[in-house]
Amino acid sequence: MTSQQLKCFVHAADQLNFTKAAEELFLSVPTVTHHIKTLEEELGASLFIRTSRTVQLTEAGATFYTDAREILDKISLAEKNILKITNSDLFFLRIGCISTAELGFLEEMLYDLQTIYPKVYPQIFIHDYHTMKNLFCNKHLDMLLATREMIKDIDSCSFHKLKTISNYAIVSPKSHLSTKKELYFKDLENECLIIPLPKFLPFQNGNQLQEKLVLHSQSHFNLMCENDQAAILLAKCGYGIAILPEFFIPQKSDDLIVLPLKDEEDTFDYGIAYHKNTSTNYMKYIVRNFCFK
Repeated sequence: MTSQQLKCFVHAADQLNFTKAAEELFLSVPTVTHHIKTLEEELGASLFIRTSRTVQLTEAGATFYTDAREILDKISLAEKNILKITNSDLFFLRIGCISTAELGFLEEMLYDLQTIYPKVYPQIFIHDYHTMKNLFCNKHLDMLLATREMIKDIDSCSFHKLKTISNYAIVSPKSHLSTKKELYFKDLENECLIIPLPKFLPFQNGNQLQEKLVLHSQSHFNLMCENDQAAILLAKCGYGIAILPEFFIPQKSDDLIVLPLKDEEDTFDYGIAYHKNTSTNYMKYIVRNFCFK
């Protein structure tokens, strides 16, 4: 199905006259007829009833008309948007995040970027790690917030470390652990643990915390959550202790009891993944100036 086929069909449906449709499109009548016939063959349905005197839409044609018109309108809008971007010299910076908490990390950087590069517009995508990794590998993202371990097997990828971070426990105010200043995993031995699904939280190979969580799950009831916000909410409400890396913790977390897990092996490099040999000034600016607060 091509846009030319759809245009021929829509114009013929509007005019109920193949000759007038051909004139509007600056095509010959046989060409319009051919495009509509080919479209009908692809759809497996007749769109018009043609006699020597009249042209009428079939029921299938009348139903298809709305969809065809909508498709052409979307194509027209897309073309206008591309033309607008081309003529106005705009650029898009596509940023991938795994957690909503990372939006807070981006705020200061984006504020400065808008001032220095006002024609660069960020597009922010939030999804599970595996989806983000695929988008980044296929160059549908310009940068990805991630740990070094997450992107180590991606070719042509550079990594700019922002900070060494660790894992934390989110504890309910009514938990007996809420008065502590820090926790070790042994403190959680008899607790229900709340953990995002692995697709949202890929651990380093051989990570000792991951091994501890697996062993804990074999003998205790733990909760798996679809995202970081659900894990934090359940922890706040007292359903268990949420175990999350630092980049899953909102910057404004005054209403949360956030306790560091002090096991020394639970630290890792966190930063910006971006494509090697990037030539855009704004991407170079981000790599030089992005700071993790």
